[in-house]
Amino acid sequence: MVGIQRFLLLVLCMLLVMICYPDFGVAGWTFAGTIILVWTGIILIMSVIGSLFGLYRFEGINRFLTWIFVLCLLASILMFFPQDDKVTPFQKLQRGDIPTGADIQRGLNKFTFNFAFDRRNARSDKNFVNQQDAKKAAEEASKKEIEQNAKRAAKKALEKLEVIVED
Repeated sequence: MVGIQRFLLLVLCMLLVMICYPDFGVAGWTFAGTIILVWTGIILIMSVIGSLFGLYRFEGINRFLTWIFVLCLLASILMFFPQDDKVTPFQKLQRGDIPTGADIQRGLNKFTFNFAFDRRNARSDKNFVNQQDAKKAAEEASKKEIEQNAKRAAKKALEKLEVIVED
């Protein structure tokens, strides 16, 4: 495998982890940029060493080095990828918390882009597909439910309330 193919594997692995574990916030983007720079340096070093010793002529060695590269890459991403709940993806996998379909959908929504510029407001809490963030949507839904329950309770109390006015 040549350097550009390893670089594409790097970007693919990073995107895969970002899609499967979408609760990364701003720190995740910084981590992604940093890890891509670090691993690009490692890819360059591997390419230079491979060229010096002619390792590209030996398919078995090249395949073995690629597997080692991918395993180390995934291990470093999974062990250190920041999450909002301060639990790394590696720890989540150890507990048996695998990504659900909803997690993957939220992760894919982070990478979509809305070309309807007339409907997008830069100051809104909505992302580029004009959808609210899942956490804020859940908070608003719970607030609406509480308000509806309070209104129902107030109506019931008003119906039970009998006002007697004596002259």
